[in-house]
Amino acid sequence: MKFTRIFFLSSFIAVMALKSLVVASETAISTQKDADGFSVELNDPRYSKLKTYLIEMKDGDLMPAELVVPEKTKFRLVVRNIGNKPAEFESNQLRQEKVLFMGAETTLVIIPLDAGSYDYFDDFAPATHGKIIVKAKD
Repeated sequence: MKFTRIFFLSSFIAVMALKSLVVASETAISTQKDADGFSVELNDPRYSKLKTYLIEMKDGDLMPAELVVPEKTKFRLVVRNIGNKPAEFESNQLRQEKVLFMGAETTLVIIPLDAGSYDYFDDFAPATHGKIIVKAKD
């Protein structure tokens, strides 16, 4: 009985450690830019039909605070709350709003946009702002 508890506890700890490594590597990817200056796409087999980008929210922080995408291209945003408090992704310019509880994830499909800058923020942390910069492909 004691062995079974120890086994399940150690398995749980191993799974949580692996999950945190995956989240850390995805966070590092979401802040990188490719050779053309665009944000690096999220590489997840669940989202293969559209360009997909990751935005993570953590207790009033947005990662990345600046996302660069090509103009006139439909894309998907995966918004993930990795913090200990609820968060609300909101963009008045994009007409998008999603409340995320701790550990929740949602996807938003964004229609093709003209070149420019589009703000987003965490409505539960009003001082936190990010930008989606849409620029022309060279």
